[in-house]
Amino acid sequence: MVNHKIATVGMLIEQKRRAKRVNQDELAFNCNITRKAISNIETDKNLPSLPLLVKIAHELDMNGYELLKEIEERGFLDIYLRKYENNK
Repeated sequence: MVNHKIATVGMLIEQKRRAKRVNQDELAFNCNITRKAISNIETDKNLPSLPLLVKIAHELDMNGYELLKEIEERGFLDIYLRKYENNK
């Protein structure tokens, strides 16, 4: 079962990607990962590492801080960081 607070991280990435009119293939290429990896992140099957999250933010014309700040404003930064630490 997907934790809906974590799910919002993937949905936020998808929302930002679509707003920039970037497709999954282009974002994946620029982040040096597969399109499937982007899809899995956006559908919350995988959680991006912090370095990958920063790279994704950069490719979406944000800095890592801005994306993390938005995650925090939605109230799930602590959950993301705990889950990230557990997946290391």
